[in-house]
Amino acid sequence: MVTAALGLLVGIPLGVVINRGGFCMHSAFRQVLGAERSSSFLAYLLALGFQLFFVNILAASQFLVVPIPPFTWLAATVGGVVFGFGMIWAKG
Repeated sequence: MVTAALGLLVGIPLGVVINRGGFCMHSAFRQVLGAERSSSFLAYLLALGFQLFFVNILAASQFLVVPIPPFTWLAATVGGVVFGFGMIWAKG
C-alpha cells in the first residue's frame, strides 16, 4: 500500500507536467522518422541513458535491489490490452 501511495505521489505530478509540456514519445519518434530534428527524442535518449547508468551503478554497489518478478501471461495480456485502449483513447 505504501508503494502504491508513493507511486501516485510521484506519478500524478509527473504525468501532469508531461501532459502540460507536450512531452510526447509518439511525436518525437514521428519527427525522427520524418528526418526532422527532435529535441524531445534526444531528451528521452538522455533520460534513458542516465537511468540505465545510475540504476546499474546503484544495483552493483548494492544500494538498490532490483527484484525480477515472475512473468505471468494473464497480467501481460491484460496490461497490453489496457495500454492499447489508452493509446486509442489518446489518439496516439
